Amino acid sequence: MSDAATAAEPKVIKRYTNRKLYDTVESRYVTLDEIAEMVKQGVEVKIVDNRTKEDLTSVTLAQIVFEEEKKKSQMPLSVLREIIRRPGESLTDFLKTEVGPRVESFREEAQSRIDKLLRRDEKEGGEKPAEAQAPGSGASLSPAELLKSSQRAVEEFQKRMDERVRTVVENVVGNLPALGRDLTVLLQRLDALEKKVGELEGKKR
Repeated sequence: MSDAATAAEPKVIKRYTNRKLYDTVESRYVTLDEIAEMVKQGVEVKIVDNRTKEDLTSVTLAQIVFEEEKKKSQMPLSVLREIIRRPGESLTDFLKTEVGPRVESFREEAQSRIDKLLRRDEKEGGEKPAEAQAPGSGASLSPAELLKSSQRAVEEFQKRMDERVRTVVENVVGNLPALGRDLTVLLQRLDALEKKVGELEGKKR
């Protein structure tokens, strides 16, 4: 057998009935993390059932992807339990019926808070000290400008959220962590804005 043919052969890893994985090249047991590292380094691997010789490469790599995603996403236990309790429902359906409405309620709450602040500012004539600043920025803005800026942020967030929800439905749970981070940042910005408006109103009195 030529060196090229030998180099092209995948590394065979046997999986035993106790789920242990054995690297036949290095003659040692390996973990899923170690197999993941091999794949990242470009090593071709083939996982086979030690007894039946069935090719388990696809299912093992899928398990590795799931474990990697689980480490990154840190999905709440309540969500994982709910998915397990619904064996007849696909994860895509679960995301549409459960995750989607919850995200939308967050968006509606944020929009409601901004609308409330805008109405209050318009009622008072929009005249406040010129020292108001957008949270996290150095630019001086009036409260009305602050609110409109935040309203634009909500609209931009909505576009990103719709994009991510579509991607999540297509790719299962890959973008849930980023979506959650966007929600957190938005709500933190609203809290800071409301606090700033409250301080300005206190100074006016």
